[in-house]
Amino acid sequence: MSIDPGVSIEAYKNLSINEPYFDGHFPGNPVFPGVLLVEAMAQAAGILGFATMGKTPEDGSIYYLVGSDKLRFKRPCVPGDRVTLEASIVSEKRGIWKFDVRASVEGETAATATILCADRYTMIHPTAIIDPEADLHPSVTVGPYSVIGPGVVIGEGTIIEPHVVIKGPTKIGARNHIFQFSSIGEATPDLKYKGEMTTVTIGNDNVIRENVTIHRGTVQDRGDTCVGNNNLIMCYVHIGHDSVVKDHTILVNNTALAGHVVVDDWAILSGYTLVHQFCKIGAHSFSGMGTAIGKDVPAYVTVSGSPAEARAINTEGLRRRGFSDASLSDLRRAFKLIYRQGLTLEIAMERLEEMAADTPEITPLLESLKSSERGIVR
Repeated sequence: MSIDPGVSIEAYKNLSINEPYFDGHFPGNPVFPGVLLVEAMAQAAGILGFATMGKTPEDGSIYYLVGSDKLRFKRPCVPGDRVTLEASIVSEKRGIWKFDVRASVEGETAATATILCADRYTMIHPTAIIDPEADLHPSVTVGPYSVIGPGVVIGEGTIIEPHVVIKGPTKIGARNHIFQFSSIGEATPDLKYKGEMTTVTIGNDNVIRENVTIHRGTVQDRGDTCVGNNNLIMCYVHIGHDSVVKDHTILVNNTALAGHVVVDDWAILSGYTLVHQFCKIGAHSFSGMGTAIGKDVPAYVTVSGSPAEARAINTEGLRRRGFSDASLSDLRRAFKLIYRQGLTLEIAMERLEEMAADTPEITPLLESLKSSERGIVR
């Protein structure tokens, strides 16, 4: 074995027919299992990582394989082969090391990959308090003075910045980034709440900025407050109990959702938007700054004012998401049917049914009208 700390390593493994996995992989045609070849490359990278950081397993460090990309198998490895294992450091960020790795036999490539490894103790700051009953993926980063309680589950690649408090039962998915001073999973102040075991569920790839508060649900409703995937939740946003924020939304600074609110996909709520309890915010809708919403906002509609009034179709947002000019024209016609022609909502929906047969984009608007229980913003 040769090693250049901070740069690269070359190691090897001799494959012997006496190794037990050859008996079943495959009978009569023994092949070194691919998963073990990946493990061997990862172990070489791990040795390089330990040498680079000046650590050893004996000092209590644990080095994890936390991900792999671009994995390719070029040829099988069989008993009698001497497998050369090479790894070189690509980058290091927040305690996660990226390596390019290669396995070869007599110069012929057997497998290549890019892998991620992490030392468990570089990922969690020593001042953070993690309850033993919390379940964190090894790749989770936790900053100084954050507190994570029992019943919290956090998925791969999520970053928790300093001074964050997360209480359980709360489940947080992969690759989220939660910024300082946010509070997630706290019990709701709703007076109906009597300490029942309710939850918060957060999906993948969300950015949750500073001072966001997300409260657990109540047994009188869903029992869960849910945030979906790929959302940007900006500073000082509050998501009240039993609310549902779906996917690809943007909640701008100081937006506040009372309990039981539903925000559908791609909606944007501008700064200081206030949403009354039980309101539904339709897909692709938009609210202006300082809007006070007390009724449901149909899909695609832009609202503003206090109280909120419907202004137009969210044309610019829809154009950015690839809606055609023809679809936008039909949606503007639909808006006029609802808001500009003096029709009852029932008659307007009948005409939208006819339009939806030729323009599928009308359907989310129509469904948001049908599902409204509070009445729509006028």
